[in-house]
Amino acid sequence: MNEWKVLAQGAMEAVQLARIEVLATMKRAYAVEYKKDHSPVTDADVASQEVLLKKLKNIDPSIPVVSEEMADTVYGERLNWTRLWMIDPLDGTKEFVRGNGEFTINVALIENHHPVVGIIDWPVGNMTYLAISGQGAYRLERDMTTRLYGRQFSSAVKVVISRSHRESEVEWVRQCHLDIESVDYVGSALKFCRIAEGRNDIYPRLTPNMEWDSAAGHILVIESGGQVVDFHGHPLRYNKADLHNHGFVGVGDWKTWAQYFASQAVFD
Repeated sequence: MNEWKVLAQGAMEAVQLARIEVLATMKRAYAVEYKKDHSPVTDADVASQEVLLKKLKNIDPSIPVVSEEMADTVYGERLNWTRLWMIDPLDGTKEFVRGNGEFTINVALIENHHPVVGIIDWPVGNMTYLAISGQGAYRLERDMTTRLYGRQFSSAVKVVISRSHRESEVEWVRQCHLDIESVDYVGSALKFCRIAEGRNDIYPRLTPNMEWDSAAGHILVIESGGQVVDFHGHPLRYNKADLHNHGFVGVGDWKTWAQYFASQAVFD
């Protein structure tokens, strides 16, 4: 059993415990506070992070963690980290507060700026998505494990975008000379899951976001045959000096999509 798989198994156990805390918080009155950027944080975010930090440290104390709720580690310290966990204890806090169930718990293992393990847990759906570099992407639900593959390229595309974004991203797809078959609005990292399981073709994100928003989903999409690239056509990198992603595009069937993007001169 290789080291990534051992670390992934430990992280899966941590995520399952965090799920219990998040679901328990849903059933009681909980506080909602707002950070400097006006994004919400709840008791569920805090409880999930406490579990993840404790359990991930138990797996291997030498692996540091970068988290949404503790993102102020200076780059002078981070720059020497060749391996780290990147976590979002509750991705889609707005959806959690709205009560629509479209929130996830995300954990990724980063090595040399690339994700090599990704876990996206969907507590309300009772599903966990797992990818390990070179070993495939999977959906785990109850007693069933399903290998995931992205959709084959088609010029009539099924688009998925955030509930918080609308026409600008749909228009970007049109500018790529693609016909739009449908547009789905989905919260949190579940959009990456839909690309990985072949339910949608393309996920454009034009606005800045954070590395922990994409890390776990990125390796999930890669291992299902796709890719997540910036607007220069380069795969996203992690543990940068600036932890922002300045937009990205996630697609299935990357080999064919890369050829199409090149033919249309989509990227700079």
